[in-house]
Amino acid sequence: MTPDLFRSLVSQAILAPSVHNVQPARWRLEGKTVWLLEDRRVRLAHADPTGHDAAMSLGAAFEGLSLAAADLGLQAHLSPVEQGAGDLAPIAQISFTGGAVPDPLSKTVPVRQSWRGAFAPASVHDRKTAVNLVAPDCEVLTDPETIGNIATLVDTASFGFITRPGFRAELVSWMRLWRRHPNWARDGLNADAMHLGLLEKMGAGLVMGAGFAPLNALGLAAPLLAETDKTKGAAGIVLFHRPDGEDPFDSGRAFYRAWLRVDAAGFGAAVLAALADDPDAAADVAQMAALPGDRRLVSAMRVGRRPNHTATPRARRSVDDVIV
Repeated sequence: MTPDLFRSLVSQAILAPSVHNVQPARWRLEGKTVWLLEDRRVRLAHADPTGHDAAMSLGAAFEGLSLAAADLGLQAHLSPVEQGAGDLAPIAQISFTGGAVPDPLSKTVPVRQSWRGAFAPASVHDRKTAVNLVAPDCEVLTDPETIGNIATLVDTASFGFITRPGFRAELVSWMRLWRRHPNWARDGLNADAMHLGLLEKMGAGLVMGAGFAPLNALGLAAPLLAETDKTKGAAGIVLFHRPDGEDPFDSGRAFYRAWLRVDAAGFGAAVLAALADDPDAAADVAQMAALPGDRRLVSAMRVGRRPNHTATPRARRSVDDVIV
């Protein structure tokens, strides 16, 4: 493992999804061994108090590294380590052997990204393509009426979290509404990625900030923050479920692969985190999809065609940022 090869692998690992785009994975090279660490300074105290989502993000980052290594004929072997105290917590040691075969999903890594804008109108072909995303860990709902019900469910669940002052403040701290923000292209959720126009950016700052309480008292905050129409416009809702009790690191690896399958099918995707994070919403969706009792809804995505295959620049930390 040379420093140049290490940097090349890390450059692909940083493209993996992470919750709120906080990117907790850090990397270190010691001899031939690669260390994966978690930067706990970016933990989400209100949105992720148990560290579940951070672990999923770390698993996705490792999967990204593994895909990049396989393209070079290298198999990545993970050895978990006991986590210690401090801002940088060691998660695992990674060693490499030869003999790996490139994974077809790696071709989709450069183009995968969250799509939070409106979808192109869903055709019959789009819905059939969405059904093809069904897998052992993915159920797909394509009935327009069911999608409409989920749109209402996710907005209700999302707003329930947003009414919590700590959660709302934390979310705002990771929003980059204006290009002058020093981390606009580095991390978090910037206005371009959220597909916010000028008036929407101004409105988001007001509704999520000082204006929330009075607008909520008037019953205006919820409709202003709703994404019902965007969700209703989806070709399908992908429900990502895993065995109950599975290590979230392993769930994160599988989730990245599921998302890559979505983009490989020609779709864009936006995570509907509240469906899994809210226990009542998760139970309702599990019942809708008839998920087995030993499976847990880990995440959900609305998927559909991007208009004109539009893409936005990624906000990502640099390789130098994440190598420690």
